[in-house]
Amino acid sequence: MFQKIILFAFIFQSSLFFSQTKIQDTVSRKATILPNQNGNIFLFDSDKPVLNQIAGAPKAFYSYYWEFGDGNYSTKEKPKHTYKKPGEYEVKLWATNNYDSGKTPTTRPTKVKINETADVSDNEIQILKDNIELRRNREPLPDEDFVIVLSYKNDKDYITNGTIYFYYNERDFKNDNFEFLEVRNYHNENITELDRDLVYTNDYDDKLNSYASTENIVYNSYKFQDTTERKNLPLSIEEAKQTFKKGKKITFNNLNPNEQRNIFFSLKTTPEMIKDTSAILKVRSIYVPDDNYENHKIKDMEMEIVTSHDPNKMSTSGLFINYRLVRFKRIKFKTRFQNDGEGPARTIQLETDVPDMFDKSTLQIESMYPECPICPKNEEVRYSCLDTLVKQKQIIFTFKNIYLPGTQQKNVTEKDSTKGFVKYSLKFGEDFIKLAQKAELKLFLIKTNQL
Repeated sequence: MFQKIILFAFIFQSSLFFSQTKIQDTVSRKATILPNQNGNIFLFDSDKPVLNQIAGAPKAFYSYYWEFGDGNYSTKEKPKHTYKKPGEYEVKLWATNNYDSGKTPTTRPTKVKINETADVSDNEIQILKDNIELRRNREPLPDEDFVIVLSYKNDKDYITNGTIYFYYNERDFKNDNFEFLEVRNYHNENITELDRDLVYTNDYDDKLNSYASTENIVYNSYKFQDTTERKNLPLSIEEAKQTFKKGKKITFNNLNPNEQRNIFFSLKTTPEMIKDTSAILKVRSIYVPDDNYENHKIKDMEMEIVTSHDPNKMSTSGLFINYRLVRFKRIKFKTRFQNDGEGPARTIQLETDVPDMFDKSTLQIESMYPECPICPKNEEVRYSCLDTLVKQKQIIFTFKNIYLPGTQQKNVTEKDSTKGFVKYSLKFGEDFIKLAQKAELKLFLIKTNQL
C-alpha cells in the first residue's frame, strides 16, 4: 500500500549565529559480534543494547555496517559471508542507533580463522554505478568515529595501473573537521600523504573515453560536477588543494578488467565540530584509472555534522555570517527525510518554516532525491515531479508520484534506499542587510563614544 508522508522541519540558525549544545551521555553501551561458522561460511549476528525510543519520533531502529577483514563489507543486519583463502580475519561492526536517545554503541572487533580455500561466487557484492564511489556508514557526530568506503573498478578492457587522490578537512572551516584514524586496504595499494609539489605532464587520450565537460575552464568560477570525467588533471589537483587541507595519494597496480576493490578509511569527527552541527561537509576523490593518461573522474560526497542519528532533520551549509559577504550570495539548505513505514511512499510533503531574514522569492532548487523534474504550476500530472509552494512563513516541498521504500518494508535491506532529500538555496532579504548595517553603525558609534 502506498502512503503519504508529511514532515515538518524548521530552519534553525544553528551554524549561522549560535551553535547547538549536545548533552553528554556518559553511559557506556556495547554491541557484541556473534559469528556462526560452517567451514569457510559465516553467518554473522550481533547482541545490541535495547533502543531508547525518542518521544514523538518514528520507531527507533539499528542500521548496520560490517567489515569482514578481507576487503568486503555489508550493510545487512545478519550478513552471510564466505572467505576465499585460509587465514585469520578481523571482523568489525558499527551498529548505529537511529531515533534513539542513548549513546551509539561501540563494538570490539572479533577474529575468525579459516583453514581451507572456498568458492566465493555467492558473496554479496556492492554494485557500483560508476567506476569510483564514496560511501559512509553513518552521518558523523562530534567526537565519534565513522567509516568512508572508497570503491573503484576498472571499466576498461585491459589491466591498468592508476592513482586515486582522497581529500578531507575543508579550508572553509577554521578547525579540522576530522581526525584521520587509519586506512585498511587489501590489494597492496601504496598510500602516502599528498605531495604539495606534484607535477603532471601526461597527455589525455581522446580515443579511450568521451567527456561530459569541456576545456577552456575559468579557474575559481568552475563548479565541479559529481563523477564527471575530466582531462585537465593539474587543474583538478590545484582546485582540490585550494578547497581541502589534507589528503592521501593511493597508487594501485594490476587492476583487471571489471575488477572492483574497496579501501576503508576510519575518521573521527573532532570535538570542535559541535559548534558546527548541521553544517554540510564534503570529502573528494580524484580517480585516474590509467596512469598513462590524465583522464580522471571527480567524486564529491557530502555529509552533515549531526547531534543524533535522526534521518529526518534540517541542515545548512552556512558557517558564519558577515552581511557584507552574503549580500549577493546564496545560503544552501538541505532537508533530509526517511520513510519509516511498512510500505512504499507515493507522496511526501515537507513543510519548512523559513525565518523572515530570507527572501523566499529567491528560492532555487539545487538537487533532490528521488530525482525528478519540477512540477508545472496549476497543472495535474501523472509523472514523478517535485512541487514547491511558497507561503508567507513556509516553503512546502511535495514529491508526487514517486516510489520510496519503507524501512520496515519486506525485502528492503538497503536503508539508504528509504532516504531522500531536497537541497535548495535562498538569499537574504533587504531588511536583513539594512538591520545588519544599522546594528554595526550603532556599535561603531558606541565604540567612538558618539552615543
